[in-house]
Amino acid sequence: MATRKSIWILFGILIIAAWLFGYITQAGAQTYTVKCRTTGHLPKVHVIEVGDVPGHILGVSELAGVQSCDDGSVATYSAKSFFDYIKGNGESLSYSLATYEDGSTLWGKWQNTITSDPDGKTSSWEGTTESIGGTGRFEGIQGSGSYTGKRLASAPGVGAQWYLDTILTYTLPSE
Repeated sequence: MATRKSIWILFGILIIAAWLFGYITQAGAQTYTVKCRTTGHLPKVHVIEVGDVPGHILGVSELAGVQSCDDGSVATYSAKSFFDYIKGNGESLSYSLATYEDGSTLWGKWQNTITSDPDGKTSSWEGTTESIGGTGRFEGIQGSGSYTGKRLASAPGVGAQWYLDTILTYTLPSE
């Protein structure tokens, strides 16, 4: 008959084994760094004036484009964005979906600072991104990155063209 002490010893061994198995599994994970250029346009933009100061607007927009990465992958790209600008400067929050040729998908969350260029006709984008989910080869992804870019028309505007240069580092679980 098992004693209470031997049951606790067995329980402790199982806990240590589970911890080691988790460590070994995580150690087998693969980490990648990829550079991508995404280009596109804004098919939808909706803006409202705040009214507290001149040029203060809130808006939502949809972005559509194509992403090409230095690992040879290509994806269609779409994003939904909320923005808060004063005279073309401000911040935005976006959620994106990249769908790759092999059917894999990658969801991202983007925090963006927008700076209107001196001519007022374009603006620069800079921010961070976080991988928040994926399917196919991106199942279980964990990652983050940074980016810079530019909108090639004054804000806001339907049809405005834009580009992003992103560096993303991500980890995928071992198989």
